[in-house]
Amino acid sequence: MEVCVFLLKSIRRRLVTGFSISFLLFCVVAAAACWGLLRHQSALSALDDTVHNSPDKSEMLQHVDLIMLPLTQAIISDDLNPEKVNLEDDAVVARIRLAVKFQIKLAKEAADEFWRRCDESRRDPRRRAMGFGGRHDVLFANMNPVRDLLTKLDKKADEINFPEYYTQADRFNNLSQLSLQVQGYIARIVNNVRVIPAYDKELHVVAPLKKEARQSKAFLKWVYIIIGIAMITFSVTLYCAFHWVSIPLRHISKGASRVANGDFGYRLPEVCCWKDEFHRLVTDFNRMADRFQESQEDLNSQVEERSKQLVRSERLAGVGILAAGMAHELNSPLQSIGMSAESIQMRLYDQLEPNDDEEVQEIFERLGMIQKESRRCGEITQKLLSFARDDNSAKSQSAIPETRREDVTRVISEVVTMIRPLKKYSGHDLIFDENRPLMIEINASRIKQVILNLVANALQATGDQGRVEVTVQDRTDWVVIRVADDGQGMTPDEKEHLFDPFFTTKEAGKGTGLGLSITHRIVEEHHGTIDPVSDGRGKGSTFVVKLPKRQPQQNAA
Repeated sequence: MEVCVFLLKSIRRRLVTGFSISFLLFCVVAAAACWGLLRHQSALSALDDTVHNSPDKSEMLQHVDLIMLPLTQAIISDDLNPEKVNLEDDAVVARIRLAVKFQIKLAKEAADEFWRRCDESRRDPRRRAMGFGGRHDVLFANMNPVRDLLTKLDKKADEINFPEYYTQADRFNNLSQLSLQVQGYIARIVNNVRVIPAYDKELHVVAPLKKEARQSKAFLKWVYIIIGIAMITFSVTLYCAFHWVSIPLRHISKGASRVANGDFGYRLPEVCCWKDEFHRLVTDFNRMADRFQESQEDLNSQVEERSKQLVRSERLAGVGILAAGMAHELNSPLQSIGMSAESIQMRLYDQLEPNDDEEVQEIFERLGMIQKESRRCGEITQKLLSFARDDNSAKSQSAIPETRREDVTRVISEVVTMIRPLKKYSGHDLIFDENRPLMIEINASRIKQVILNLVANALQATGDQGRVEVTVQDRTDWVVIRVADDGQGMTPDEKEHLFDPFFTTKEAGKGTGLGLSITHRIVEEHHGTIDPVSDGRGKGSTFVVKLPKRQPQQNAA
């Protein structure tokens, strides 16, 4: 039972088990087929050996009988041979002698072949089991005389050679007598061969055929049984495949179609009793549907947030135009005020000594204050002009800053190295420990301005002492920069208006409210995002900047 649970616990194991069983059945059927073919080849080989290599004394007797053929053709005249052979011709006699010797040679070879086959039959276990190896003593006792008689016949054939003075009649008489002697030898050979046991085809050919037929029939029966078992097993495997794989997939597909068609409240039921991949798939699908439904419910808030961003962008555009007008309108009067104060101060220096009277000293201090504040107002108008120029350049495709592959870790390190030695931040703990190069496509000077603004704001938010930590994370397609502090934090209302121009949480005279607006615009120019995170007043703040590793092609340098 535990083995079955182990083999069927997951879909992969079920598939492997099913394919393994199918492959095993295929191997069994293939092995049976190969074994059957080998049996067939073995039977054919045995039959071929029986038919062509078993001892055949009839062939030997046929060659022995042909020994008399040349002599018979020479001494007997009949309808087929009406003229007697001219025995006075020595060439004719020589041809008769050679013909007889050739037939004797063939008879000897047939006898030797018969003996060889009998000897092989005696040594071959297969043919010995079929009876080919018995009576070897009888064979030996009769084949030796046959060989001796064939040798004597060969010598007797040499006697077919007559003196020149023999007449036709003398030569015919001698050849007739020699023919009678040869016939005697042949008769003795035939008698000896006939005593040798015959190899009955009914016994040695038909019987093996019947035996092979019985074995083939039994084998075919087993093949039918194996095929039946294979078909049943395959049917069970196919049923299990449908029940364990196809049907659950169909249920999951129907459920996915319902959710895709708008039924976001539908959840897939359990499609399998096993805690397998389908169970995990159903669980993950239902979780995905839950998250999708939550996303749908949160869509209104996202639309509202995007609308706020759009309004903010429009507001920035309007403020940029207003700022440009205000800067141009205010810049000239401020320069006139500063220059007039400086001119009055120079004239008073020529006519009065500052230390002569307290009132004169106060006049000089007020003139200095007028110059200082006019310069400060000039700086503000310069920032307004810079803000307006950035706003206009953001609308122009050609004015997007040139980007190149830079090491953002190096950029952050340069900013941190520049800020740490400043005396006003000597009591703060500024941490940045990353040293691994991280290459992305940015405009280094502008991203340095972003980091500088965020780190400076974080240090100012922590008061006289505090901790600011800068971290950078490598994502697949993004780089995430975090600037976290343990300072005064932000309220939700402050986070909402944080990137609006002229909005600031600093004390009067310490900020213009343009730094984060410019920072937001630079990040957007790089197709990134900047998000403020804070749990409330006194709980610190974190600014999360996400920058893509590669800029879009149309904007990338």
